[in-house]
Amino acid sequence: MADLIIIGMGGHSKVVTDIARLNGYKILGYLDDVEQVGTHRELYLGRIDTLPVWVRDTLSFVVAIGNNLVRKEIVRKYNDLDLNYVKLIHPAAIIGSKVEILSGTVVMPGAIINAGSKIAKHVIVNTAAVVDHDCVVGDYVHIAQGAVLAGGVTVESCSYIEVGERVRGWSVIEGRATRG
Repeated sequence: MADLIIIGMGGHSKVVTDIARLNGYKILGYLDDVEQVGTHRELYLGRIDTLPVWVRDTLSFVVAIGNNLVRKEIVRKYNDLDLNYVKLIHPAAIIGSKVEILSGTVVMPGAIINAGSKIAKHVIVNTAAVVDHDCVVGDYVHIAQGAVLAGGVTVESCSYIEVGERVRGWSVIEGRATRG
């Protein structure tokens, strides 16, 4: 069982925690800029800027923050540390053939990614989202709950696809708001 530190301790990280455990990771703890109180207080390791203290060859990391720009800034800020970012895929997700999913990406329960799609780094494919065949999804994208990308859609880095949004095939999505 590999040890994992989760960066972020909000609502999104609760689902990421479940997925990590289902994938055999032991949660060592959480880094977050808001000091935690309550149930998980014992797993709070400190502020995100303490991350360099936690770097070891045996540790893996995932950024569990829904806001695309914040996720991107954290990865950029600590790029020199050469962190081992894991990809996490819920066992109830459906992944087609010849799908490429890069590090730091989280695929939530009920998500479907069909044949030939490419999902870049630190992407969120949220609960029940559909990425149909031959889509290309850039770094730091968030495809929200129930959103559907038809075949051949390209989504540029840092884009946010709204909850339940439908994007027609062979579209290019760019310049979207980056909400969390």
